[in-house]
Amino acid sequence: MQRRLAAVLLALFLLAVAVIVFWPGPPAPAGQSSLKTYLSHGASHGLPEWITFGLVETLSNVVMFVPLGLLGSLALRRHNYLVVAFGALGSALIELIQLVALPARVASFDDIRSNTIGALIGFLLSVPALRSRHRRRSRYRAGRISAADSRRRAGRALRP
Repeated sequence: MQRRLAAVLLALFLLAVAVIVFWPGPPAPAGQSSLKTYLSHGASHGLPEWITFGLVETLSNVVMFVPLGLLGSLALRRHNYLVVAFGALGSALIELIQLVALPARVASFDDIRSNTIGALIGFLLSVPALRSRHRRRSRYRAGRISAADSRRRAGRALRP
């Protein structure tokens, strides 16, 4: 059940990312201009100077791929760590398409690095759930617990 839900959420997430990254022009040019203005105004009113538009853009790229790493690793049955490589390859493909087919967009190796870090963070966030799934599967295979017992215990744990 968890795996199917993760797969459905991953598909919806990938659709949203595709719309964002393959939009013909830069995402919300007016919003980018407003953010730059806000940051320069903030810097003159006490906002640390290290908080720049470039930092916000880089962190946005990291955050955009965290759900890919998290949901992707939960959706995969085995070799969940490969989701980080898929994130890197997917990001490289996105940047290549932007370079070749979308002249108004800027392709960047920094985006590939940031997106890969985001996928890695998402994968690392999924590790506790993956360990729990592995323990349940091991107990089930050893015959110490049935699948139904596992579900009943989970239900009892949720009740006050």
